[in-house]
Amino acid sequence: MTLNPPMKFRGFLPVVAKSKLSFLAAAEATPLINALPSSSVEPSGLLIVGPEGDFTEEEVKLMMKAGASAVGLGPSRLRVETAAITLLATLMLWSDAQKLQG
Repeated sequence: MTLNPPMKFRGFLPVVAKSKLSFLAAAEATPLINALPSSSVEPSGLLIVGPEGDFTEEEVKLMMKAGASAVGLGPSRLRVETAAITLLATLMLWSDAQKLQG
């Protein structure tokens, strides 16, 4: 796992476009747990967590156009640090379960 430093938004879009799997934490999006069954296990991917106050609607649209899937983390607003840990923990549990199922 690699934790990248913050990047300029426009410079980040090509990174999203190159990734096979990109999950974008966005308020009021489909819950992550509901989005996972249609995803495949990949050796790498992106977990995108925005700034305090969330991404703008335009930023979300641009990232989705580049290939990111917007996912929600429940009805509560989480701090950036908590959202990142929640995304990672959920994906790790799902990935481990997929490996056990064969």
